[in-house]
Amino acid sequence: MTKTDLHRLVDELPEDAVEGTSLFIQRVLLRQLDPSQSWVWTEEWQAKLSASLADLQAGRAQHYESVEAFLQALS
Repeated sequence: MTKTDLHRLVDELPEDAVEGTSLFIQRVLLRQLDPSQSWVWTEEWQAKLSASLADLQAGRAQHYESVEAFLQALS
């Protein structure tokens, strides 16, 4: 994506998304968010994160008290 593409997207934002988007961009500019981690905001990764949160909410997750307990469950 180029800056021109980004400007086009900003122009197409619905009014109720402007404030949240501007806060996000400001945090990137202030280096409060690491630009090298922007992959997490891609459509693909947002879908993966949503699926993992759904698994957690549905109880499809296992918690281990220690690394040793986790490794023992693998064997």
